[in-house]
Amino acid sequence: MSDLVPAYDFLDSSPGPLAPWRRLRFPVAWDQQFPVSGPLHLEIGFGDGRYTVRRASDAPGERFVGLEISSASLLRGLGKVRKKNLQNVKLLKVGAGFAVRHLFAPHTLASVTVNFPDPWPKERHEKNRLLQADFFKLVASRLLPGGAVLLATDHPDYLVFARAESEKSGLFRLEDAEPPAAVFETKYALKWKTLGKPLYYQVFRYGGALTPEYPGLERDETMPHALLSGRLPSHVYLSKQVTPYADGHVILHEVVQRLDAGGAESGGAKWLVRATVEEPELRQQVLVSVRPRGEGGLIVGLEPFGDPVVTPTTRGAVHAVTEWLLTLPGVAAQTLSY
Repeated sequence: MSDLVPAYDFLDSSPGPLAPWRRLRFPVAWDQQFPVSGPLHLEIGFGDGRYTVRRASDAPGERFVGLEISSASLLRGLGKVRKKNLQNVKLLKVGAGFAVRHLFAPHTLASVTVNFPDPWPKERHEKNRLLQADFFKLVASRLLPGGAVLLATDHPDYLVFARAESEKSGLFRLEDAEPPAAVFETKYALKWKTLGKPLYYQVFRYGGALTPEYPGLERDETMPHALLSGRLPSHVYLSKQVTPYADGHVILHEVVQRLDAGGAESGGAKWLVRATVEEPELRQQVLVSVRPRGEGGLIVGLEPFGDPVVTPTTRGAVHAVTEWLLTLPGVAAQTLSY
């Protein structure tokens, strides 16, 4: 029996409103995720979920996918969706850049809603704003011709910035439109209205022009791993290490040792190395294990705990741990697969 760990236990569909996106095939076959087949809409940063619920309740034949990175917001949104027993909503905890690029097939979205994004008001922080030209190009590649990005904001400078960036992309035209009433009934909108702040709404219409291509993420059948020869010492110390890899970097934080009944001297020890994998679109906490394999062998591999997304930089976590192990006396490489 192979002791290599399968990379994914793929799901074809996910019951309930919380979509386990890490275990779905990329891009996600959204037709299999919903009992209805109407237009597919994406909302980036759904907050407490009240606007998502309102839209999905008013259009039960359409499909709504909401993204959030806040765990608290995700829980509030899930509570509202479950209370209404809505079958046409899926909520995901994932960043916008990764989700738009990898979870949606080209030209499948009818709309992308961005309500009250973080304005990053200081000039030196403008690079952190979501609606920049590159993101408009990415979104256009996922929108159907005639689809739109729908922006609501209380920040006039952000509105000016987003308009300029959309024009820079060369793929959108600006349209003035009356916002749906529910847009300005969200938590933040009501707060700004109470304070007397003006609110703005803008439609960015994609006309169907040719867009850049964005290759998807290739996912192997087995986790990245390395086979080494040698034995684990009884005690070891790992200092924090930062290693560039692919288009991100890997941070090794610490190593812990787990012993079986035989103890370390019997060769039954297993090490777990905690690592952070940081990429432009994704940040993950992962565990890399080091365990005995046969007589005088070791296997280094990414643990399936937490359903890590195996990107090129994630593979770098196994690489970084392996390179560290090879500095220990008596450890040598056999097979590397990362």
